[in-house]
Amino acid sequence: DLGALLPGKQADLALFKLDDLRFSGSHDPVAALILCGAERADRVMVGGKWRVVDGVIEGLDIEQLIARHKVAAAALVRG
Repeated sequence: DLGALLPGKQADLALFKLDDLRFSGSHDPVAALILCGAERADRVMVGGKWRVVDGVIEGLDIEQLIARHKVAAAALVRG
């Protein structure tokens, strides 16, 4: 189920916007992604389902994640 974008096949895609200032000097979009610090995809599709839309992970409660991270970090500091 790999190797082509066709109905019934798996679809994994990562799409990046290249209109940010850091990409402006590159004439090659692939080189821009590799050399200019493309650390966040605008859209990601895994197995034919959108997992990241407009830079946000679908279904992720970021506020809850931050709260859990704070609790875990505090516990680590306390030992």
